[in-house]
Amino acid sequence: MVGIPSTHIQERLSQLSLLTPVDPDANSQWRPANRLSDLHGKVGGFLGNRKANAEFLLRDIKELLEKQFELRDALVVNKFVYSRPAAEDIVDTLAARCDFVVTAVAD
Repeated sequence: MVGIPSTHIQERLSQLSLLTPVDPDANSQWRPANRLSDLHGKVGGFLGNRKANAEFLLRDIKELLEKQFELRDALVVNKFVYSRPAAEDIVDTLAARCDFVVTAVAD
């Protein structure tokens, strides 16, 4: 999991006039889920970001996972703004209905 950089790294990034790509609000709000031991028969969520090729990449990943792991179901959704986190209702729906979620950025 990517976290907020240490103070030393933050100071160095500042010296170089660079910004960290980690959203501190998102970092403090969400934690990764426990790892699944197997994907067989699970429900997969596929979260697109509306970028040009993300839909194609996620479709192909979904098809591969359905074939290899015989997913019980799949939920495909897109967030509304590619540069922002998904809306709470999207996250809540994915969390309630899916055993795992795949997301992609495919410019």
